[in-house]
Amino acid sequence: MLIQRNIQFFFVTCLSICMMASLYAGDMTVSGRVIAADSGEPVAYANVILEDGGGTITDKAGEFLLSAVGIGREITISHIAYRDTSLIISSENLGIIRLMPTVLPGRDVLVTATRAIEGVTPVAFSNLSAEEIRMRYTVEDVPMMLTLEPGVYSYSESGNGTGYSYVQIRGFDQSRIAVMLDNVPLNDNESHQVYWVDHADILADARDVQIQRGIGNSLYGAAAFGGSINVQTRIAQPEPELALTTGYGSYNTQKITLQANSGGKLGENLSASARFSAISSDGYREYHDSRQKAFAAGIEHRHGAMTNQLRALIGYENANLAWDGVPAADIDNREARRRGYKAYTDDFLQQIYSLNTLYQIHSGLVFRNVAYLVKGNGYYEVAKSGENFYKYNLDVLDQYPDSVEWTLETDLLRRKWVE
Repeated sequence: MLIQRNIQFFFVTCLSICMMASLYAGDMTVSGRVIAADSGEPVAYANVILEDGGGTITDKAGEFLLSAVGIGREITISHIAYRDTSLIISSENLGIIRLMPTVLPGRDVLVTATRAIEGVTPVAFSNLSAEEIRMRYTVEDVPMMLTLEPGVYSYSESGNGTGYSYVQIRGFDQSRIAVMLDNVPLNDNESHQVYWVDHADILADARDVQIQRGIGNSLYGAAAFGGSINVQTRIAQPEPELALTTGYGSYNTQKITLQANSGGKLGENLSASARFSAISSDGYREYHDSRQKAFAAGIEHRHGAMTNQLRALIGYENANLAWDGVPAADIDNREARRRGYKAYTDDFLQQIYSLNTLYQIHSGLVFRNVAYLVKGNGYYEVAKSGENFYKYNLDVLDQYPDSVEWTLETDLLRRKWVE
C-alpha cells in the first residue's frame, strides 16, 4: 500500500513539473544584443531566426526581443556582412552576441587595356563583327556606322555620312571618348577631338569595332569618361585576294576601292595586305562636298609566341564646310544672302605608322606594345569680307598715312596652315 502511494506521488510530481515547465517556456520572452566582434559597434537589422521558423530583427542599437520562446530551442543570427551564428536558448537574457565580419566572395574581375570580353569584363559594350560591317557598310565614316548601337548618336556635316562626322556616347561628345585604331590613339593631342575624315574607308579593312559605354575598368584614362571606340583591322587572312569595288549613289557620291592580300603566298608565318580608296560626294547640304583618298598597307610576321604587325595608313581629305549663317539684314535679299554664304575649305594629309608587338609569355601572361608615329600637315581657308588692313599686317607698303590705313578694309581669302 505504501509503495503504491509513493508511485502515485512521484507520478503527480513529475506531471506537475512538466506542466509548469511547459507553461513557463511558452510565456518566456528572450532578449539580447548583437554587436560586431571586431569593432564593438551594434549590428542593426540582423535576422534572428528560430530553428522551426519565426523570428525577428535587431533594431538600430543591435537589440532584439523574441516572445513565447522556450529554453533549449536554437536560434540563428545572420547578417549579409557577418558570419552566421547559432546558439541554444538557456535563459531569458542572452546577453551580448558577437558576430564575426566576413567578405562576400565575388566573381573575378578582368581588367584589360583595350578590349572587353563578354560576360567577364564589367563594362557595358557592344561589338560590330566583320560580317555585320560587310552587310551594312558602304561609304559612310565610322560614326555613322555606330549610330544604331545603344547609347550612341552620330551626325555628319554633309548630311549623307561623308566628310566631317561626329559621334556621341551617352551624351558625351568625342572629345570625351577614347578612340583607338589598332591600339593607336586617334584623338588629337590638344583638343582630344577625332577627325574621322582623315581615315577614308577604314571599315573596308576592319576585323571588328568595339564600343564601350561609360568609363568601365579599362586603362584608357580619364579622357575616356564617355566611353571608347576601338577599331581593329586585319592583315592576315587564309586565302589570297585581289578585289576592286566601285559604287555610285545619291548626291553624286562615288567610291572606288582596290584591295590585295597575300593569303598564304608568303609562307605560313608572313602575311601582307594593301588597300587604296577614293571617295567623293557633293553632300546633302549645299557647299558640303568632300574628296577623300586613303592608302593602307600592312605586314604581319608570326614566330612562335611572338607576333609583329607593321602598318602604314596615309589619308588625304579636301572638304568644304558652310558654318556661317546669313546675317539678319540679308534674310530678305536673295542676292545678298547668296553672296554671304561662303564655304570653308579644309585640306589635310595625315600619316600614321605603327608597330604592334604581342608576346605570349605563358598562358596567363601576355606582353603587348605599340610604337607609332603620326604626322600631318594641311590648311583650312575661308573667305572674309570687310577686314581691316592692320589686322592682317597689310600696311607694309605704307602708301597711305596711318590715319587713313586704320580705316581701310578689304575682302580676302584667309588660309591657316596646321602641321
